[in-house]
Order: sequence, then structure tokens, then C-alpha cells
Amino acid sequence: MSRPGLGAATAAIVLIVLAAPTFADYLLIPDSTAKTVGMYDPYDGTYLGNLIDGSSRFSLPINAVPGPDGNIYVSDQNMDAVFVFNPAGEYLSTYADANDGLNDIRGIAFQAGHLFVTSGDDYVAEFNGPHSRLPDFIADGSDPYDILFLADGGALVSDIQGTGDNIRLYDAAGNLTYELFKLPFPEQIQFDALRPGEYLSASFTGRVIYDFGIYGAIVQVTPLGDFGRGVFRLGNGNLLSADADGVWELEPGSGVVVEQEYAGSMHFIEYVPEPSPVVMLMLGTLLAKRRW
Repeated sequence: MSRPGLGAATAAIVLIVLAAPTFADYLLIPDSTAKTVGMYDPYDGTYLGNLIDGSSRFSLPINAVPGPDGNIYVSDQNMDAVFVFNPAGEYLSTYADANDGLNDIRGIAFQAGHLFVTSGDDYVAEFNGPHSRLPDFIADGSDPYDILFLADGGALVSDIQGTGDNIRLYDAAGNLTYELFKLPFPEQIQFDALRPGEYLSASFTGRVIYDFGIYGAIVQVTPLGDFGRGVFRLGNGNLLSADADGVWELEPGSGVVVEQEYAGSMHFIEYVPEPSPVVMLMLGTLLAKRRW
């Protein structure tokens, strides 16, 4: 029985949320054509609906990541800005922008409460708060497209220097440790969730996904039908790929398309492990619409 004042429809949604543990987490992928950030099931890549409508703010959203405060941070390459949205997808503020010296920004990541921003101006900027920029974490002439922090505070960086495109490993102080391997125009770097100690990177011009070890050993290469941007290992073992045509579930190794999950100009894929009750209610609403 529902509590007094709780409508039957709302009670049904709450019951659906409680009975659907697969929606306890989700993926975020920006669509630069629709100017939105969509949600996807991390098990099989199913499109769940849009969390953020950025039509009045976005130009070219690249990366949407959960922050340590529970909010969602979105980098926009053309706007030279990182926007902040609450867990329900409502705009809160601009964390950093061109007034902080940002330009041509791409992938972003949090580490120890600080935000790190990759830029086509050949640096990885570091912020310890809104509009509070510290000395650059990396400024060694590389052209970073994405950064992925490791447990020891070091980081993997995708570097697009033209003929020198590669994946690099840096220590916790931002010093280059070594270059792992060459890869044409690598974009997103991601943990391989089902293979501890392995990582994934999507190659834009190479049209492949590399599965590799921390010392550069290539475990598997998966061909893509289009220019690679975002990548994620799904819970069912397949790969989720994001490119200029949409979001695709692929068989690893062969690259055979299992299903197209969404059509659009898509970018990086990020995992959100613990959405707020507001987002859980939103997901329940989406599921309710599908069932009834």
C-alpha cells in the first residue's frame, strides 16, 4: 500500500525502480548534433533517455563525467567551457571557460578533487575549484585528447601529434614515464571493466579499438565501421562504441555490429555508478513509459 498522498502512478514508478537493479548505474554519452547528454545501460548499451538538454548552451559537448560532489561536468570543445549540471540534468554553473585560459578542450577527469582538462593548445590544465586554475599538470609539447587517472595518481594520455600519435603514461607529478605505442588519432581512453589491468582506446582515423596492457602490450584490436571516438566494455562482454553516426554494440575482435543503440554524432562514454534518488525516479519514469 502506498503512503497517503502518493498517487498510483508514482507508486508504480517507485516499485519499478526498486525492482530494476540494472538501472542502479548508467552511462553518459554526449550527442553534439542534438546538444544533449544521453543515458545508456552499462550491461547491454540500451538507450535510456536524455539526462541533459543543452540546446541553449552546448556547441560541441565531448565528455560528461560525474564529479566528486555528485554533479555532472560536461566539457564543450567549441565553447571552451566546462558546464556543471545537477544529477537531474539541470544547469547549475560554469566551472571554467575561456576566461580561465581554456581553448579547444576535450576530455576531462577528476583526481583527488581536482579537475583536469585536456586542450588542443598542448596542455592538461588543473583546477582546484571553479575558475581556480593551478599550474598545468602536463605541458610538454604533447597534444592531449583524453586523460585517464590510475590508482597510483599517474595517468594515461592520448596524444595526437600528427605522425607522432600515441598513448602515453605519466607519473603522479605529470612527468612522462614512457610512450606505450603508436595509434592514429587516439581519442577516449577507458578502463576495461571486465579485464583488470587492461585498458581501451578508440582511434579516430585508424577506425579501431585497442585493448592493451599498462606496458603497451596489445591484447586485442577491434575494427570499427566509422571514426572512433568513445569506448566502453559492457557488462555482457561486448564493446560499446561511439562515433559520428551513433552508439553501437560490437562483438570484440570481429567488430560485428550486435545493435545500433542510438543515431547521432556521439563522443566519450562515461560510467556513473550511483545516481541520486532523483535520477533513479527519472529512470523509473522512462521504464514505465516503455511498459505502458
